[in-house]
Amino acid sequence: MNSEIANPFADGTCFFCGPNNPSGLKLVFHRDGNGGVYAEYTPEAKFCGQGNIFHGGMQMGLLDEAMWWAGYAATGVMEAVTVSASFRFLRPVYIGAPIRVVCAVASNEGQSIRLKGRILNSDGKVCTSVKGEYRMVGREQFESMVAG
Repeated sequence: MNSEIANPFADGTCFFCGPNNPSGLKLVFHRDGNGGVYAEYTPEAKFCGQGNIFHGGMQMGLLDEAMWWAGYAATGVMEAVTVSASFRFLRPVYIGAPIRVVCAVASNEGQSIRLKGRILNSDGKVCTSVKGEYRMVGREQFESMVAG
């Protein structure tokens, strides 16, 4: 069952998923029916690196965002932060070509969630991959962090 995951953030200002960020990507994540999540996106020219290639930093941001959504979908805990991430760039992601960002929890041990994600091109080939860790933090600590 591929169902949309409701965005839990009231302000909606996240660059990647916030519906209220005028400069943002407004990604919508869905459950994939196998315990993971996915979002679809077509890279825009304003995020170009060299040539016609989607900037690597933007790819890393998309995968980091997907890790958060996979952790949230699996645990229901929104108060989680990135601890580490390791990225592999396997083939170019091109501007204007639709991609699918997918991610799933690899393990969940206490407050630590390990995740694996990929950016797939329209042929289903893996272009970029990530292995990362998120840490669940208490609501008070999370709110203190995001309040600045």
